[in-house]
Amino acid sequence: MRKLPIIFFAALALLSVSCDKESQRQVEQLQNSLTQLEKEADGIGLPAAVTPGTETGTDYSFIFNSPKYGVDAGGNVVVEYSLPEPSTVDVSTNGGWSVRVNALSDTQGEIIIVAPDPASPCEIVATARTESGKSVAAVVPVMVRDPYSDATRTSANLLGYYNFKPQWATQDNFFKLADAGLTSVTVECGDYDFREQINRAWKAGMKSLAIIGFAGSGWASDPDHYTYLDNLVGYLKQQPGLLGYHICDEPNVDEIPRLRRIREKIESLDPDHPVYINLNPEGSKSSLGTDTYREYIEAFARDCGVKFISFDMYPILPDGTYMKRWHYCLRTVADVCHRYGIPFWAFAASCWIDKESGVIVRGRPSMENLRLQAYTDMAYGAQLVQFFTIQQYGGTSLSPILATGEWTEAYDYLKEACLQIQKRGYVFNGCNVEKIRFCREPAAESLNLAQKDLPEQIASLETNGAAMVSFLENRGNRYIAIVNQSYTSKISAQVTFNEMVYTIEQDGSFVERQSGSSEFTIDEGDLMVIKVK
Repeated sequence: MRKLPIIFFAALALLSVSCDKESQRQVEQLQNSLTQLEKEADGIGLPAAVTPGTETGTDYSFIFNSPKYGVDAGGNVVVEYSLPEPSTVDVSTNGGWSVRVNALSDTQGEIIIVAPDPASPCEIVATARTESGKSVAAVVPVMVRDPYSDATRTSANLLGYYNFKPQWATQDNFFKLADAGLTSVTVECGDYDFREQINRAWKAGMKSLAIIGFAGSGWASDPDHYTYLDNLVGYLKQQPGLLGYHICDEPNVDEIPRLRRIREKIESLDPDHPVYINLNPEGSKSSLGTDTYREYIEAFARDCGVKFISFDMYPILPDGTYMKRWHYCLRTVADVCHRYGIPFWAFAASCWIDKESGVIVRGRPSMENLRLQAYTDMAYGAQLVQFFTIQQYGGTSLSPILATGEWTEAYDYLKEACLQIQKRGYVFNGCNVEKIRFCREPAAESLNLAQKDLPEQIASLETNGAAMVSFLENRGNRYIAIVNQSYTSKISAQVTFNEMVYTIEQDGSFVERQSGSSEFTIDEGDLMVIKVK
């Protein structure tokens, strides 16, 4: 059976059964399912090393207490485990990674992992055995945070934008962002020691998008004569924690010639890290420099030579709704990027956004609306979600960290949303979005979900509330992602299956669904994922 060329999906533990007549029937069903599972292991991400154990009398499965998402290549990572019964634990790997078990007791321990740099494709499986002969195996849930490495593209790429004034840029604060599931941060290359910030972010397991210029920056008008740029890029390109170079925010198309020169200058010094330009949200002709938003996005994709598009829009409104133009803009960006063969990143608001008058113009952050923003971005194909802002500054309030350095409830919302997103991020990371449809959503007639849109495995799919339905392909697998478009109400989805499929649960695990009709509840701003192939 082919080994998977990626890291790890969420831990999959086998269910236990008792020995009465009813349970014997369940055992037979489980054995049949496992047989089928083994045949299709390549298709669902279950590694060949995972084998069913004999389980009787009690639940017997791995519990990973602190799965670490976003471990740096070249660094140590510790994954804690516990088991319900005294067991001997072994680990196996099919790559060049160093892995060992540190048993702290008969039921608890640590799996110590050292990833090589650069990271190679690898999978790690932990196997536990009791003296009585029971055994269980599970995938170790860990990944390397590097959105540009094919070896590590499994989970979601999540960036914290505008982090930490210098006095708050402590190592503990960077660890706190990493613990929230973020994989990268922005660091401003200003007068203070940004080098230490990049090192601290990397030590916490995050890459840094180095902000070296904004629209109107004086040096950027003539980069060929800005000698510090040579020194700056010369330093940054050697840092293992560098994600890329942020050179401009919300430019007009008139600035494309200047920005193209800057991009070419940086790429001549460092061809290995991308140059980042954050584009304007949909706006007036004066702000865009074009008649339409599509023309604006196409101009940067065609004439500026960017390696990806950064889509900027904060759709959540104070009244509990979102801007209806959000979908139009996302669809426009996705269409243009598909045409030019480049990916895109997208923003999500993780704070209150105010007008200068102090009037709130965007909704209060919550776990539900953060989840809605990120999942909708990803369902359109966004390969990185940027959360704006992490630390409060002019025009924002209720950010995860205030200007005074205090952490707020917005951090808790961000952490809960991001850790959930990471569990199913592998579905979207590196995906190809084939089409987008809508259920009970005011959309163009051609975008309403129709019977002809469904694959052969699905006889029907309906929801009782507004939902976005994304049809995805990723590494030979096909998925349907149904995103609840309300962040204030649950919805239900009624699905009739023509044959056995899998749903991917909130914790990342697979659940087998037999043919027939089923009803599923999708929480506020959450999504349901069906793996059809």
